[in-house]
Amino acid sequence: MTLAPAPTLTVTSYQRRHLQPIRDLLFHNIHVHSHLDWVDSDQWLDSGDTITYLAWQRGRLVGVLGLSAPLNNSTWIRIAGVSDFMSPQDVLPVLWETIIPILKTMGVKIVGLLGISQWMTHYAPSLGFRYGEEIITLARADEPLPPALANPPRIRVAELRDISQIAAVDQAAFTPPWQMSFHDLRQAYRIASSCTIAVENDRILGFQISTFFFDGAHLARLAVHPSSQGRGVGGALLRDLLERYNRRGIESMTVNTQSSNHQSRNLYERFGFQPNGYDLPYWSAVL
Repeated sequence: MTLAPAPTLTVTSYQRRHLQPIRDLLFHNIHVHSHLDWVDSDQWLDSGDTITYLAWQRGRLVGVLGLSAPLNNSTWIRIAGVSDFMSPQDVLPVLWETIIPILKTMGVKIVGLLGISQWMTHYAPSLGFRYGEEIITLARADEPLPPALANPPRIRVAELRDISQIAAVDQAAFTPPWQMSFHDLRQAYRIASSCTIAVENDRILGFQISTFFFDGAHLARLAVHPSSQGRGVGGALLRDLLERYNRRGIESMTVNTQSSNHQSRNLYERFGFQPNGYDLPYWSAVL
């Protein structure tokens, strides 16, 4: 395969009529990056809440770069793709340099990139991204649970009306760009196999969202409001979740966390989770 020489590209913002060319680009080419947790690319693009730009050469789509709507001055690269007949080093910088001024106008300070695709992290330094840390995966099999608290908080199944409070807890518990938006949490709630909350006097102290796959489960999110941390809320949510899955015959579970998040790692390891070696690098660009 012979790559085309450095091209003259035309860059446009995403419009719905571009959906099929983007589908073709993402499906048929090697250089594709997708970091969409709760939706597919069609749903994400059709949400109308993205920052997505396309690179064209002589009327043919040769590149796409899409970022999530900013939340508290931060955003993530969610999709990227470059035609196999082009070099990413010729396409990605053109798209990125188009997007940077737009992000700055929107007040974005941090752009996150999860290293799901090695090719994307290969070009990340040339775009101004720097390596931050590893996102580690921990796995748990059929391990005994540690002793329960004497007076654990009340745990109940979350309802749709709880999402606003859940989002407030999430954004208080995490710093940018790790926070989730109300819309992301609502979508996660809709497709999760389990979403429970710890409550006290109708106030949500913490929550968990998890999904079921094949013969195991994945703890996608666990957060406790800072004012309630250190009281065993996270452990109560985790214990309740594991007991719920055990009653369904599901004994294995995975969870991801930042390598620097020692508080979370200590909690998970206390419940029998151990690193399984499936780690992903986190990169970020400061604008």
